[in-house]
Amino acid sequence: MRFLKMFDRSGMTSKSAFIKARIFGEPFHVVTFDKSLHEYYTKLSDFHAQFRMVGNNYNQTLKELKSHFSERRAMALVCKLAKYMMQLVQIMHKVTELTDKYQKWIQKSENKEI
Repeated sequence: MRFLKMFDRSGMTSKSAFIKARIFGEPFHVVTFDKSLHEYYTKLSDFHAQFRMVGNNYNQTLKELKSHFSERRAMALVCKLAKYMMQLVQIMHKVTELTDKYQKWIQKSENKEI
């Protein structure tokens, strides 16, 4: 079973060529494509891009608050904005934790297949 799994993952068309390559010690690489992993990292990249856009909008909002409102009103609005940013930071930490767990899970599942 292990041999057949390695053969399937190698992408070679002939079992005899695969056996010959193993006997004569030719190095080989098994490349697999995990669609769920690809989708996860794509969505993670999109989330990171949105997170950067929020940071940019945050800076622009602070500049506008400073120029269009009194100091007291601007401080009140900045405090509200800071609370929302703290929530966003907590979400980002949670995403980081989940990504670490996902990577560990992927490594465990790869080790089981070999």
